[in-house]
Amino acid sequence: MEIVSSVTGSVTGKIIDKPFNEAGRHFGYLYHYNDYIEALRKQAGKLADVRDRVQGKIDSAKRNCEIIENDVQKWITDVENISEEVEIFLEDEVNANKRCLGGWCINVRSCYRLGKEAHKKALAISHLREEGKFEDVSHRAAPMGIITSSSKGIFESRKSIVKQLLEALNNENVSVIGLCGMGGVGKTTLAKEIGKQVQESKRYDTVVMAVVSHNLSIVKIQGEIAAVLGLTICGIEESARAGYLWERIKMEKRILVILDDVWERIDLQKVGIPFGEDHEGCNILLTSRSQGVCNQMDAQKIFIVRTLLEEESWILFREAAGTVVEKSDLNSIARKVAAKCSGLPIAILTVGRALKNRNNKYVWIDAAQQLKKSTPTNIEGMHKDVISSLELSYNYLESEEAKKLFLFCCLFPEDYNIKIEVLVRYGMGLRWFKDVDTLEEARVRTHAIVSTLISSFLLIAEDEGYVTMHDVVRDVALVISSKHNNAFMVKARNGLLEWPIRDTFEDLTGISLMSNYIHEVPAMLECPKLQVLLLQENSPLVIPDKFFQGMKDLKVLDLSYILPLSLPPSLSFLVDLRTLRLEDCYLGDLSVIGELSNLEILSLCRSSIKEIPETFCRLSHLWLLDLDHCRQLALIPHGVISQLDKLEEFYMWNTFKNWDCETNAKVVELQALTRLTNLMFHFPQNSILPSHMPFQHLPNFTIAVRVSWEASDFILSTSSVNKYSTRMILSHDMRFSPLLGWVKDLLKRSEFLFLHEFIGVQDIDGDLISGGFTELKCLTLQSCDNVKYLLNTLERAAPHETFHNLEELTIYSNHSFVEICHGQVLPAGSFNKLKRA
Repeated sequence: MEIVSSVTGSVTGKIIDKPFNEAGRHFGYLYHYNDYIEALRKQAGKLADVRDRVQGKIDSAKRNCEIIENDVQKWITDVENISEEVEIFLEDEVNANKRCLGGWCINVRSCYRLGKEAHKKALAISHLREEGKFEDVSHRAAPMGIITSSSKGIFESRKSIVKQLLEALNNENVSVIGLCGMGGVGKTTLAKEIGKQVQESKRYDTVVMAVVSHNLSIVKIQGEIAAVLGLTICGIEESARAGYLWERIKMEKRILVILDDVWERIDLQKVGIPFGEDHEGCNILLTSRSQGVCNQMDAQKIFIVRTLLEEESWILFREAAGTVVEKSDLNSIARKVAAKCSGLPIAILTVGRALKNRNNKYVWIDAAQQLKKSTPTNIEGMHKDVISSLELSYNYLESEEAKKLFLFCCLFPEDYNIKIEVLVRYGMGLRWFKDVDTLEEARVRTHAIVSTLISSFLLIAEDEGYVTMHDVVRDVALVISSKHNNAFMVKARNGLLEWPIRDTFEDLTGISLMSNYIHEVPAMLECPKLQVLLLQENSPLVIPDKFFQGMKDLKVLDLSYILPLSLPPSLSFLVDLRTLRLEDCYLGDLSVIGELSNLEILSLCRSSIKEIPETFCRLSHLWLLDLDHCRQLALIPHGVISQLDKLEEFYMWNTFKNWDCETNAKVVELQALTRLTNLMFHFPQNSILPSHMPFQHLPNFTIAVRVSWEASDFILSTSSVNKYSTRMILSHDMRFSPLLGWVKDLLKRSEFLFLHEFIGVQDIDGDLISGGFTELKCLTLQSCDNVKYLLNTLERAAPHETFHNLEELTIYSNHSFVEICHGQVLPAGSFNKLKRA
């Protein structure tokens, strides 16, 4: 009987509890109405933070041309939708209910409904926050393959080749097609045009192109093809790479493989390219300066690209030289000059550009005479008139500086992206520039010279800050350099395993063996005239102790990208060395560098170094010191930096955190660097800022104050940042300490300002500085929760000029921000230039 009662009671209790719990929950919507509303506000704020973090990853991925995952895109859309719903809910319905409560009109039904709705939305937000914990938001897209300009420059004589070639590609019995002709005739241009047309017509599913060049590298060819196909084969052995590439190409139903600039027979099976019976959907188009190579490659169809017809040559020359060639007293001479270019597009463009808009007929007569008398040197596969025409373009460069820089570029490998900043640092070491007093002046001069060379078609503009040299132009530059007392030994990216054998090195002024596989250099070399030695990208490399003893006139030395690297004692013999690059190296003891008393430019950026030796105090002529991203650097002895009082440029971005610790360097040592014109510096998060710094007149700076390395690196990775010369990234809590005067001075002069987790200010213009932001062009506020306005004209008079140069404005994760200008009066001209917000 007791058992029956117990069971009955238990069941009855559960039956009774259920409606009571349900009723309690519904009563809670009414009774805890305000709590649910407040909980919703907090959840919405947390969701906004998660969204901003995900959006930051998305923006970074897009800058890297990556594809955003579908679930991430859907999540962002869902977040935007619910955020909009919550904003409307809080602003309209909740505010309306508050007005009712303020008037003692308590609407029980409304409170219950709002509490229930707030709880429901808070649960949905909580679910979205959990979903937002993405490990990856994107994946790398396969490159687009062949991308060319329109066929505007394809002349009638070339269109027939294009038509015949397209017909050959439609022939099922043709797998390999050859396109041959002399250097500079336009084979690559035509091959790209073919690739573009078959891509647009969907004749092939995929088009890939690899540049072979004179120095055959199977690994390089495989890498270029794999990159377009989205295949990762880096680090895999060559034999295995071929197998992976073979299977990946067979996955493409129709694929065109373009092999550009082939100089010898290539074993396509060794590369990993199936064709013919192995893959009927794969066609191969190769370009070469030799018809014999096309035959060796078993090309079933070979098309010869000949020079332009006379009238075609004249049309192209007239476009390059300008309308001046139509003048009656110049036209006949100009036509003779154009004719001497022998119908070669590269020669026509370079000569025409060199003579562009020159009105003096004697200049044109002289040009014709030079072309006639020029004695070319034989270069395999190149017409003699190409050499003479390019040499004429070189001769017409107006400055010796431009000529020196142009010839220097032939020291780099074929198809190499040459960084302009590297040319600046080399050029200063070699004294290219006249009447240049600072590194910044040299940088401006270098960019101007490069621009001239690009417009003369002697260099090709690549990504921002980089140029390349056409392989034909490079060949000619090597010929020209030998005529101007430049004895260069250039075997860059030649696949060398050992130091090249040569009878003597005593006549050489430049050696470039960069990008090879040399593991050891000779015990010692006698190179009394050597000015430049480029050995970067040979890793690992052993340098014997006496190697540098016979190079006492060396001015520029580059040993970058060598892991590991031990600096030999003989480095101290380089008493005239001015530029030393040791970037991306794994380095040990650096003491010997302190013996280089005439050193002016020293770059150690991204290298693995643990300490700067005290011997650096002796580098009294140092103009530039680059220590960017030397993240293992733990010791800089006190007093070293202050001794480098001739420094004009100092780069210490995300490098050193141990300022002011025991015997380490002090931040105040920067006060001794009164000649600075360019500074990149990161004041650590916990550092004590000096009360005074001599930065009032610093023309170029990037300074981060109390921002993490990761955050500052992310901020500087944005594409638009580099166009600004004065940049500040700042995190600070003004509740505990005001901004120092020198920081405010930098803020006033900054073109780019990023405020990150800045606390204790309500309006930017009034609370941060006085006098207004007169130089600011780009402003970003992130997680500055106290900031309500940019301007507050109700409480204080705004400066006459503030934000009148502002072009970009970004505000996110600033939950207290209300409006740009609080008040009726907006200063005249403010925000007039704003283009993006």
